[in-house]
Amino acid sequence: MKPEEEVDAILMASGFSKRFGKANKLLTPFRGKPLARHTLELVSSLRSFRRIFFVTAVAAVQDLAQGLPVTVIPNDQPSQGQRESIRLGVCASQGAYYMFFPCDQPLLDADTVRHILDLRRPGCIVQPVCKGIPSTPTLFSALFRDELLSLAPGEHPRDIKRRHPEAVITAAFPDRIFLSLQDIDDPHLLKLLEPVCEGRDLNPYAKSTRF
Repeated sequence: MKPEEEVDAILMASGFSKRFGKANKLLTPFRGKPLARHTLELVSSLRSFRRIFFVTAVAAVQDLAQGLPVTVIPNDQPSQGQRESIRLGVCASQGAYYMFFPCDQPLLDADTVRHILDLRRPGCIVQPVCKGIPSTPTLFSALFRDELLSLAPGEHPRDIKRRHPEAVITAAFPDRIFLSLQDIDDPHLLKLLEPVCEGRDLNPYAKSTRF
């Protein structure tokens, strides 16, 4: 891959998950493994990324990256919100693009990620959308590095998208893969997703030979 096409993955796992209750959401078992481990294994299985950064504030969550080609970045200021995880990840990256992953989408599959990556262009922001709802993972060109590093308190990457609508490329997905892009916000939803078939089985972009 040419340097101008290289993408770094930034996995954000520093949130407090207040809506999930007292348990640490990312350590909660789902299909036999902690929730965050699903994202770690998915991203690590792809050849699409130059480097993978895992930003987290909890030692037990950091341990989930053991045995994987992942660089763990401790977050000492999780109270600063998502912007601190973004800042730490972007500071560590030298990629031409950054792809930001939450770690609570256990049905996300490789082909969905590849489809988002395939849409990247110089100076772009790629936003997945399903059922008219913006989702994640989201990809940003390094053109927006300074803005990502200087998000003000209370600001999010969506504020950058609003400032640069001309740069946004929509990755539209059909309704039937909505669950592949579903975040887990509470234990009840996690339980409901247990019996659901894996996202790649629902995905019309499936190209399994492209691992």
